[in-house]
Amino acid sequence: MEKRKQDKKWGHCSHCKYFDSPAKAPLDGEEAACMQPSLSKFSLRVFGTCGCNGFELRAGLSRAIEEPALRV
Repeated sequence: MEKRKQDKKWGHCSHCKYFDSPAKAPLDGEEAACMQPSLSKFSLRVFGTCGCNGFELRAGLSRAIEEPALRV
């Protein structure tokens, strides 16, 4: 099976700048509004473990936080 490149535009909500949490580092289980411009009209409430391709990395976080964990 061919390994696909990870989509660089996809990411988890808790790491996204549009996750409307007052916390500097939201938890995965936290629930907040999605303020992504093309999605905000739907008044979505999402959890930190959710994700989409409208992702933009939250300020102060490294892109490495979205890299898949290696399991041995």
